[in-house]
Amino acid sequence: MNRISRYIPNTLTCCNLIFGCMACIAALEGYSLHAMTYIFVAVVFDFTDGLAARLLKAYSPIGKDLDSLADMVSFGVAPGLMLFRFIHERITDPSITVYPCLLYLFYIAALAIPVCSALRLAKFNNDTRQTTSFIGLPVPAHAIFWSSLICTLTPDCDSVLSVLTTDLSPTILLTVMAVMAIATSLLLVSEIPMFSLKVKSLVWKGNEQRYLLILAAIVLTIWLGIVGIAMTILLYILLSFVGLRSK
Repeated sequence: MNRISRYIPNTLTCCNLIFGCMACIAALEGYSLHAMTYIFVAVVFDFTDGLAARLLKAYSPIGKDLDSLADMVSFGVAPGLMLFRFIHERITDPSITVYPCLLYLFYIAALAIPVCSALRLAKFNNDTRQTTSFIGLPVPAHAIFWSSLICTLTPDCDSVLSVLTTDLSPTILLTVMAVMAIATSLLLVSEIPMFSLKVKSLVWKGNEQRYLLILAAIVLTIWLGIVGIAMTILLYILLSFVGLRSK
């Protein structure tokens, strides 16, 4: 039984990788909702593989490296491809004129997500300061934000955000998204402390930010749907900044 239990965390990590690959395929095919769903499932497996490793005490150097490689695909490449497809669909529309300088900006923004995700994961594996909290935005949170945001902006998604951006110029929308993508990607490799959702106890004291975030996530998702998920990640960043300033 002990020999079998050693393989459980890595098996869960491989499931993360499988759904990450499925998200990449769905993103390339233009199925944003499917890609987002696969990324969310990958997040669940990413959480459970670490939990299983701690409970079973099945740590290994291979498992650590495998986890980073799976995360790179699921939370770096997949959301980057989603943004790339979103941009490509709009700039290839004959009715839309895009200046060459903006075109470079758009594609650089899409590529910034996987590149900075790789740097973030490499940094995490070698940074001893990130045992109980994070330095920089975690890649799963970044992937959740971009996959849900892109999904809400697709024409077949009946969300508040898609309605508000209906009459917005595609060039303006893409420019705003490109700037946001570069900004959030830089947050991945920043030195800004971010709190972790891992808890040592269930008491309120010391877990205020975590409980507020969980409560807000439930309320925002019920109220706004998928766009509420993206707003939850923005709230996570804001709460981390507030926690930083209060120290």
